[in-house]
Amino acid sequence: MLYSIFLYQSSSGRLMYDKDFQEISSAKIEQFNSFFSTLKSFISELVVEGSKELNNIELGEYFISITTINEININLVFIADKEDNKVVNKLIPKIIKILMKHEQLFIEWDGNQSEFGPLNQPLSELILSKTKFSKKGTSLIGNPEQVLKSIWAYKSRINGERTDQDKDDLIEEKNKLITNISNTTNLISKLAIAEKIVELSEKLKDEIVFIEYQKEIKILKDEIKDTKFKSNHYLNKIKTSLSEALSKLGNKPLQMGEFRNVYLNLYSFSTKLRSLTFGKDWEHYRNLGQLLINKDETSDHELNETISSILKMRDNIEDYLK
Repeated sequence: MLYSIFLYQSSSGRLMYDKDFQEISSAKIEQFNSFFSTLKSFISELVVEGSKELNNIELGEYFISITTINEININLVFIADKEDNKVVNKLIPKIIKILMKHEQLFIEWDGNQSEFGPLNQPLSELILSKTKFSKKGTSLIGNPEQVLKSIWAYKSRINGERTDQDKDDLIEEKNKLITNISNTTNLISKLAIAEKIVELSEKLKDEIVFIEYQKEIKILKDEIKDTKFKSNHYLNKIKTSLSEALSKLGNKPLQMGEFRNVYLNLYSFSTKLRSLTFGKDWEHYRNLGQLLINKDETSDHELNETISSILKMRDNIEDYLK
């Protein structure tokens, strides 16, 4: 099966265009984002090395094929199953023919990948017409550990291994971060730590931890998104519940108001805010709720100031995260 086609600018190694022929959901792509970034970065390094002829680099049961097209300063890259090597070689001249019809796009490229949209239809029609490339449910993320092992083994052959001391230092740092992340409640901090663990596991060629914390990053990003959504919900409920309490109060003293729902919404909002920010602003909103719930011990002036502060609260959670 042919999994992906990439076009890289030969002189810079910049990715210009990529087309996947794998059945991968957007959620899976996001979950394995670090894996795909590592793969694309690896190919970029190969391109920058300056191959001037067809190169095949094995990645376990897969292979990478690189062909330089000097006329338009690009490298055409395929990732496919090893068994499809001959088929890919036959396909290359046909792909080059399509690319040369759009020569001006490559010569005048200004860095905008969307300019290569006209390539989608002819490339897709050519590839999908090859029934050999239609294994359902097959993708590179079916065995990402194998691909990573092969990439890192290749790099070791070219660049050499790290010293034992370097490895020990990286392992110690990685283990400290793994301990820290389990003791951290702030979601933004946890995400930063997880991303650092992925970075270190790549340096250590630890594909198990690399994949594990890629998944953790996806989970944390989803949790951050969900927490922001819930924060906005409580934020909107704060003023609504306050308006309802004031409406029921009428002309009675503020100390006679029923502010329990306002307090609960402020408490929930401050709790969510605490997990999304590094400062102490969340305590301010927690304290506003305390003043309302302890209204009998709060002066009229303080209650008025508290209610005024709540009514002035901004309505978008993003304003609290800057």
